[in-house]
Amino acid sequence: MQTLKNILDAELDRLISIQHFQEPAVGVSSGFKYLDRAINGFRPQHLYLLSAAPESGKTAFLLNLLLSITVKKKNPAKALFYSLDISAAEVAQRLLSCNSGVTMEHVFYGTTKSEVIEKLYIDVDQIKDLSTNLFIEDYPSCSIETIRAQLTELKAQNQLPSIVVIDNINRIAVESDPTPESDDYGVIPASLIEQLKKIAIDFNIPLLISPETSPLDPDVETDRMPRLYVLRQKNFNLHLIDVVMFLLMPNYYAVPTGEDDINPGHVSRAGYPLPKGFSEMHLRIPLNRCGPITTVYFTANMECQLVYEDGV
Repeated sequence: MQTLKNILDAELDRLISIQHFQEPAVGVSSGFKYLDRAINGFRPQHLYLLSAAPESGKTAFLLNLLLSITVKKKNPAKALFYSLDISAAEVAQRLLSCNSGVTMEHVFYGTTKSEVIEKLYIDVDQIKDLSTNLFIEDYPSCSIETIRAQLTELKAQNQLPSIVVIDNINRIAVESDPTPESDDYGVIPASLIEQLKKIAIDFNIPLLISPETSPLDPDVETDRMPRLYVLRQKNFNLHLIDVVMFLLMPNYYAVPTGEDDINPGHVSRAGYPLPKGFSEMHLRIPLNRCGPITTVYFTANMECQLVYEDGV
């Protein structure tokens, strides 16, 4: 319980912080202007869910978010990333491609081009000091207990991150609540969301989680839009989640063009043809206890894993 005076003081502090730093006073800034406006930053003790259909660029979006939080923005913060789907080496490769603009093909498979190697060395040298802000845990089998133990250890070392991101929570084991045996792909243990929310509260940190569970209803053929009720059916306790975000990469109308540098199958929402390798990302926010129900728009260059916020 709070008095109105305390609430008003916190609001004034938030407005002053935005005036001076263009960042939320209470939460961790995402580094994306319109996303911060929508959710008021990532707030301590809050649980955030990012859900997407397969091949929607979810991991690329998360890595851009982490790079923005820990390296690129004016006031960098520490983050802990649980990468339960891909190795730490692949995370580093994707981040290197994203930050340098060098294509994933050159980073993954190498290149004989000296100028590309030089660019990568320069890029690493520029961010090497801030790169210590990001911790990566890639052990594919994880449990609530191990997450708690690691955060407790980091707190004791005065290294507790400002935000924790977990991709993918379907791999997290809950000892007292095993994953139900079901033919319905993507069902999670009934208590998993509650346990994750407790971690956010107990360690006073924002927790951003991402499942492999698709939010699409296979029985709805009229569109491919994500739906909240699909998550509810798979044990996602939405009343414990403060913000739900759906990441979409929409299909666009064909654009007749003969130019080689244009992807003829896609145009932006503004009607402009997108170059090869580029696509739009729409971040729909259908549940938001921190701001409005809205959509934030991005453009992604998937050849180098780079995501830009539109209108900035």
